[in-house]
Amino acid sequence: MLWRTATVALAVAASGFCAALVHAEISHSSLPQPELRLDTPLYLADAPAPDRRPLMALLNEAGIAEPLEKLKIDIFGHIEGSYTYNFDRPDSGINPIRVFDFEHDEPLLNQLNLTVERAVDASQRKWDIGGRMEWIYGADAGLIHSFGLFDWYDGPRKPENQWDLNQLYLDLAIPVGNGLLVRGGKWVTLLGYETINPATNPFYSRSILFGFAIPFTHTGILLSYPLNDNWLIEGAIVRGWDQWEDVNDGVSFIGKVGWTSSDKKHGVIAQFITGPEQPDNESNYRTVFDFIFTTAVTDKLSFAVNADIGFEDDALGSRDAQWYGIAGYVSYVLNEMFTLNGRAEWFRDDDGARTGVDADYYELTAGVSIRPFHGHKIGKHFVIRPELRGDFSNEDVFDDGSSSSQFTAAVDAIFEF
Repeated sequence: MLWRTATVALAVAASGFCAALVHAEISHSSLPQPELRLDTPLYLADAPAPDRRPLMALLNEAGIAEPLEKLKIDIFGHIEGSYTYNFDRPDSGINPIRVFDFEHDEPLLNQLNLTVERAVDASQRKWDIGGRMEWIYGADAGLIHSFGLFDWYDGPRKPENQWDLNQLYLDLAIPVGNGLLVRGGKWVTLLGYETINPATNPFYSRSILFGFAIPFTHTGILLSYPLNDNWLIEGAIVRGWDQWEDVNDGVSFIGKVGWTSSDKKHGVIAQFITGPEQPDNESNYRTVFDFIFTTAVTDKLSFAVNADIGFEDDALGSRDAQWYGIAGYVSYVLNEMFTLNGRAEWFRDDDGARTGVDADYYELTAGVSIRPFHGHKIGKHFVIRPELRGDFSNEDVFDDGSSSSQFTAAVDAIFEF
């Protein structure tokens, strides 16, 4: 109860403080120029190069940071809390077709993340080894567990806050050609525009595509190779969708081709995953094709589009399943404190294989990313994101099956350390 009260108080206080500063005069001369990369979300393309974050700065006071940095080891993380209100006030307290925000009127500690990483740069064309270990504690963890990992929990949010080993992998840089990167272990999926990490998304609420069209994580081997400064290819052999232990004797395959323009303002990614995902069945394949397009029109205005097409053999008994959808994003940087974000999405779930209902789904989301202390050494790592969202369907799937729409207001607060 103390955490819930604190979460609401934090959100309300930060919102009030930010509202009071809306008309403050802010210099625009220090706004960074956009640089769009294939591994950088569109709305973060204009973010400045990171400096030493709070945790490493604290370790520096203890004389630990510099020895770690000499070894190229970085320790960092984030904490996120949120609150979502459904204006229908459903008796069940459930917001359908949502991922981490499916509970109405429930303050949450979504993620307390701690990451230890030694990043390697294969483009240096020399042997190097690194890796990443990323732990998550909070309400989100129970929704992203891989099969065979943390199976002792009773289910999502039972208990509400759980542990998850989100990523654990080793990276090996091999000096072949332009530099080959080999990754082995558990890592987040390549597919999709949005991510598990809340700090690399434009909104607190995730898209329907993120929650129902694609996997969260994989366990396996990934190879990454840049053909040149513009083209990147990646391929992987994995145990499937969200599997630490495989549910069958088959493997899944991932392929990716990415292009970015020479001025780093435009990018296109085409990728797929295919393989058997049903327990004790190596014959029925699940396949998803994923496409991402990003562009920075100006220093402040950016767009992105993410589309998915999926199908699975005999997913519904003897019936095949299909699902497909598209999401569009727009981001406009008002100044160093405020960024406006919008998202529009359509998702079709034939026969209800992914959501449980044979239906078309639509959603519209509008929000603002606010950095109230953007000029402060520590405070610049804090962001608050209020949003309004409407979900629609051609079936009565909302408000406990009595409505074809739902409207929610939500806010989350993130501090990266």
